[in-house]
Amino acid sequence: MESISRTLKPLPWLEALPKMWKSSSRSLIPVLSLIACALLFQYLSDGAFLTPRNLSNLSRQVCINLTLAVGMTMVILSSGIDLSVGSVLALSGMVGAITQVSWGWAHLGASGAMLSFLCAVLVGGTAGAFTGFSVSRLKITPFIVTLGMMVICRGLTLIISGAQAVAPIGNRLGSLSSDYVSPERSFFLLLIAAIAGILLQAYRYWRGTAPLTNTLRNAVYAAVFCVIAGYVFCGYRGIPYMVFLAVSCTAIAMYALKYTRFGRFIYAIGGNREAAELSGVPVAQTLWVTYFVMGLLAGLAGLMDIARVNGAVPSAGDLAELDAIAAVVIGGTSLMGGVGSIVGTLFGVLIMGVLNNGMSLVGISEHYQKVFKGIVIILAVYMDLRSKKK
Repeated sequence: MESISRTLKPLPWLEALPKMWKSSSRSLIPVLSLIACALLFQYLSDGAFLTPRNLSNLSRQVCINLTLAVGMTMVILSSGIDLSVGSVLALSGMVGAITQVSWGWAHLGASGAMLSFLCAVLVGGTAGAFTGFSVSRLKITPFIVTLGMMVICRGLTLIISGAQAVAPIGNRLGSLSSDYVSPERSFFLLLIAAIAGILLQAYRYWRGTAPLTNTLRNAVYAAVFCVIAGYVFCGYRGIPYMVFLAVSCTAIAMYALKYTRFGRFIYAIGGNREAAELSGVPVAQTLWVTYFVMGLLAGLAGLMDIARVNGAVPSAGDLAELDAIAAVVIGGTSLMGGVGSIVGTLFGVLIMGVLNNGMSLVGISEHYQKVFKGIVIILAVYMDLRSKKK
């Protein structure tokens, strides 16, 4: 009987399923919310929402917010905030457009596009470096510093552009938004990504660095995400270059937060800054780098914006910081710092994108959309406060 009972003993992965559900209940809330929103708009749009073409366009629409939200996640994890990212986006994009149009770099082809790219990212990085210096060295409250930078960068945008739109940019830079990786190559890339994700989780479990519950959950996430991406991109025109760039930034940030000392320092500072200082964490240096990276990503988002609309306008990035903060909070990152992840932010960005795209698809006015998004932000913060109390 004893040998029979040992034979009938459940497999380890079956025993881990209830634990996986219990440990993942909080992280599953954004996932279930995303699925519910998608199914709702699929019904309201008479089946037009979940088509590969619409979902591919949706992926291009969320790239700017995703790039900003990745940097905002790092900032909020360190118990900070950055209200200037929308204005930095506008300034960086305007600089990139001016180099293309007024300086004639659009005629230089790929080299001109690369030079404009570097100029725009350099502007964003400079703004982020100044913000980081003010927060880390001068010890000014992040809210005040970034509020001032928001006004300064918006004013500089109006000055250098003469309050006029600058367009059109060159085809090379515009291809960042208009060109796609072919469906065949997209399928190959997604297949490699799925296999690599599953093998990585298996390797971490084999090394004993991750429990079985986390291994199963992350492997399922990787496989499902790649299957959905294959349906979207291989069913239309392939992966847009803009999506490839935004996802690459997201993957790098995810790795940095999870597997590097820099990421652990950010979590430590957000959890308890005084304890982090006493433990030897270079708080000032880490905060400076965090805001510098936020500036670089805002500059990159500015380039994506001018590529998407084929030009720059002084009002670009208006309220972009609120969309980024909302996506981060909806994804489960605490505004108090120290709790959250890039994966959660990704789902938060997708939820915001689904709401914007779905409401536009069913004909809801933009004014009502702003009201609804405001309600969603308040509810997300309320849920965050409730979880902190528990």
